[in-house]
Amino acid sequence: MKKSFFICAAALLFSSAATREARADNELTFVLGAGFGGDFNVLTDPNLDLTAAFQNSPIYGIRVGKYGFPFGFEGSLTFNPSSVVGAAFNQELAANLLYAEANVLFIVLPGPISPFVTGGIGLHYVDINLADFLSLSNAKFGWNFGGGIKFNISRLVLRFDVRDHVTTFGLDDFGLGTIGNLIGLTNPEARVHNVEASVSVGIRF
Repeated sequence: MKKSFFICAAALLFSSAATREARADNELTFVLGAGFGGDFNVLTDPNLDLTAAFQNSPIYGIRVGKYGFPFGFEGSLTFNPSSVVGAAFNQELAANLLYAEANVLFIVLPGPISPFVTGGIGLHYVDINLADFLSLSNAKFGWNFGGGIKFNISRLVLRFDVRDHVTTFGLDDFGLGTIGNLIGLTNPEARVHNVEASVSVGIRF
C-alpha cells in the first residue's frame, strides 16, 4: 500500500511538472560560448592559393523567446569577435561577425530537462578590417541549424546549444566583383560555416 502511494505521488509530481513545462513561458537568456570559424574561400582559384578562414574565437549575446511543448520561438543577437588568416592576406586581420536570427525550436520532451532541435534564418553581418580606415563589410541573409538541451530550474534556465551559422558570401558582396572578373577568379562565392557551441543562463517570466 505504502509503495503504491509513493508511486502514485511520484507520477503526480512528474505529471504536474510536465504540465507546467507544456505551458508556454517567456525566457530571456544570456549567451557565452565559442565560435569555430569556417573557411572563407571567396577568393579561391585553381591557379592561385588565396584561401582564408575565420579563426576560433569567443561568442556572446542574448536570446529571448516563448517556449512550450512541442514548439518554441526565439530571437537571438550574438556577436563573434574573430579574425581572418590565410594566403589571401599577408597578416591576421580583425573580423567581426554579428548574427541577428529568428529560430523555431522543436522540443523533444516536456519537463524540466528538455532536449531540442532548432533551425532559423536571419541577418548575418561581417566586417573585415584591412587597415585602420579601410574595411570590407556587408550583411547577408543566412540560416542556422543545430540542437541542444534546456534545464528549467524553477524560474531559472540553463541551456546548451550547438549551431551552425551558414552564410554565402561573394566578391560582389564586398564591392570587389569587378576586380574578381578582371583577374579571372572562377569561384566568386563561398558558403561559410561558423559553428557555435554555447551555454546560456537566464530567467523565465
